Amino acid sequence: MIIKKRTLYLISLVILLVVIGYINHQLNKQSMKQASTEYQKYEEDLVDTYNGDEDAIETANESVESEIKVVDSRENQVSDIKNETNDDIEETISKEENRKKSNYFIEYRLSRDKLRATLIERLNKIIKNDKTAEKIRTQAQQEIISIGNLSEKELYIEGLLKSKGFEDALVFLREDKVRVVVSVDKLTKQDVMKILDIVKEETKLNASNIKIMEKF
Repeated sequence: MIIKKRTLYLISLVILLVVIGYINHQLNKQSMKQASTEYQKYEEDLVDTYNGDEDAIETANESVESEIKVVDSRENQVSDIKNETNDDIEETISKEENRKKSNYFIEYRLSRDKLRATLIERLNKIIKNDKTAEKIRTQAQQEIISIGNLSEKELYIEGLLKSKGFEDALVFLREDKVRVVVSVDKLTKQDVMKILDIVKEETKLNASNIKIMEKF
């Protein structure tokens, strides 16, 4: 029961970070009302889902779980579904054609967070499966904690980048690398140095593991 409550708390934390990121973005991008309306509706739906009591949360989880593929309890199960999700997020936010879209930051921040939410649901399904080996269950629990930590750090780095003069920024963190997209017409050496200083300080990663891209 304690594990379940902790898992649900972490899910709620990730969602709360999404909400905070949206509000922060709205303060800086009010001109993009149509796209932000879609994000706001998504945020409100999430808040409505998770603001109820524990029974309501469990009911919501059960309805989502019915749509999620359940994989057998095997050694590489957790890392496989994590890597699959991370690869999808990285590919989506990095594509040049996507970075040309006017509402890129709202659309692909939403995409990143929705894919992560699905990953958490899959991990939660593994945790609650009676047939899951204890080692795999522990890995899934640790991964949910890691997702919450990464999401929080992404939001913090995005805020730091905007405080340095970038109109907007999207950050995607993995354990061993980071992708950063900033709103500039052309990246200068000074821009790159500012971004590297912030990201290296917050992630402790080497510059070779940090990829910086511009939103066209």
